[in-house]
Amino acid sequence: MLPWVAAIVARDDTSITVATGTDSAVCGEPTRRPEATITHQDDTQVVISVTTSIVRAEEELCARTRDGAPAFVSLQEPLGDRVLRDAATTRPHPTYYERDVPDLLADKRWDPSGGHLSPDERWFQSFRDPGGTMLLLNAQPTTKAHQSATIATVPIHSRQGIITSDGAASSWTVWWEVEQVTYSLSLIPPESHRFTLKQFKQQLAGFTWS
Repeated sequence: MLPWVAAIVARDDTSITVATGTDSAVCGEPTRRPEATITHQDDTQVVISVTTSIVRAEEELCARTRDGAPAFVSLQEPLGDRVLRDAATTRPHPTYYERDVPDLLADKRWDPSGGHLSPDERWFQSFRDPGGTMLLLNAQPTTKAHQSATIATVPIHSRQGIITSDGAASSWTVWWEVEQVTYSLSLIPPESHRFTLKQFKQQLAGFTWS
């Protein structure tokens, strides 16, 4: 049994992705794709187990291994307010919900260009438009979030978002918190281009939220 470190719950509230991390007890190279199964569920929790075949790795390789391997599971009933727990550790782990972020896939301007759950419990996803503008979605436990000074605030769905900027004010980021998770979305212009704060707010206003 392989511990997992974080989970993403899809918009349908039944499709779940969990990611394994590098752990000293199981550090090595998986010989087959991790498989997730539900070992127990009731009105308050869903327990997910991840299994795979591991070949022990050298210590130096363990130190270099930073990618979390995803595993997928589907529920027959929506997750709702139930807690996801790891069967290997009996602990809950950071859980990120697609319902708490804009539905960028519904906007045909943005093409997904990459995304993953990392062993340090973060969720990253990137998008690009035809002009080269990039959107970076980031989610992490609030205890690990570090944001720059507030430039402005803006309504984000039913919450307040905090807008920050890089030192050159050429890229902008909005941050919002849902329970114990902090989400952020950064707008990065193509090389030699800039976005104003007004343009950033206009982009945010055009996103679709579930």
